[in-house]
Amino acid sequence: MRIQTRSFVSFFLIACIPPWIGWSLLRFGVLPSVGAWQALYLTGWGASAAGLIATHMEEGSGGVRRLLSEALRFSVPVRWWLFVVLVPILASAGSVLLYAGLSGNAVGFKPSSLLALVAPLHLITFFLGPFGEEFGWRGYLLPRLTRKISVLPAVLLVGVIWAIWHWPLLYQSFLAAPGRQLATIIVGVSYMSILIGTVYLRSGSLLLAMLLHWHINGVRDISGQVFPGLPEGDDLLQWCGVGANLLAALLTIPALPRRASDARG
Repeated sequence: MRIQTRSFVSFFLIACIPPWIGWSLLRFGVLPSVGAWQALYLTGWGASAAGLIATHMEEGSGGVRRLLSEALRFSVPVRWWLFVVLVPILASAGSVLLYAGLSGNAVGFKPSSLLALVAPLHLITFFLGPFGEEFGWRGYLLPRLTRKISVLPAVLLVGVIWAIWHWPLLYQSFLAAPGRQLATIIVGVSYMSILIGTVYLRSGSLLLAMLLHWHINGVRDISGQVFPGLPEGDDLLQWCGVGANLLAALLTIPALPRRASDARG
């Protein structure tokens, strides 16, 4: 088995097996999802561990140092910092405006609730999904796929793999509403993968990719606080979110580099 093939297989085994076991034990009720058992959610760090290990297998310690330096890269064009900060908020606001227009329901606006995004408890979540995953998805997997296929299919393929990787966390909601949930998952991962992939390939900053991943999650989680009056679990609201995310993804596609060699700009 060639080193590239061996490292690729190793990446998927390390990225998938620990979280699939840990998350399944919790979500299938084998273990209680309370107390110390919740630490099993941290098995999701397998994605970043896999990215670092597979990179070391292919490039040695120099490759690992490169990834770590990308995770500390602050110096990028201001437009990408603005993109990270503003686009998730605009997409969320767009979905709420669409919902209010279609439903006729009054929705409030409480901008002070955006401060929750810098609250200490929220800052901790950076080290869960974003830090625990992005060394794998964007740091290792995306650049290698762009060497084999064109950039947009590579970005979307990472999104598909990313969604499948989450299956133990998603299956219950999928069973409850298969059609809506499938659309939400497909558009949601495409939206996130296109945005994060664009930022990473254009800026070369894994830090910015992590921050965007974190910010998208955070904006989604506090939307009910920022826009009081939004109904929880409303079908129309979810479809409006699908539409707003799809529009944001489509508008971002032209910013993707056409070839991997065009990245960073």
